[in-house]
Amino acid sequence: MAAKKKDTHSYKGWLNSDNFLKRAFAVLGYSSVATLIIYIPFLILMIIFAFFVLPPLE
Repeated sequence: MAAKKKDTHSYKGWLNSDNFLKRAFAVLGYSSVATLIIYIPFLILMIIFAFFVLPPLE
């Protein structure tokens, strides 16, 4: 059985990994979470605006 190569960093997070795919998925995950943090409050404000500020359609 081949010996598993260890990462060269002491911190074991995915952003510091030697593996390219781990780093790529870490960036994708952080980007997705940041997008949700920005998008969800904006969506809530737009829903509030649509239901409470705009006049109803007839």
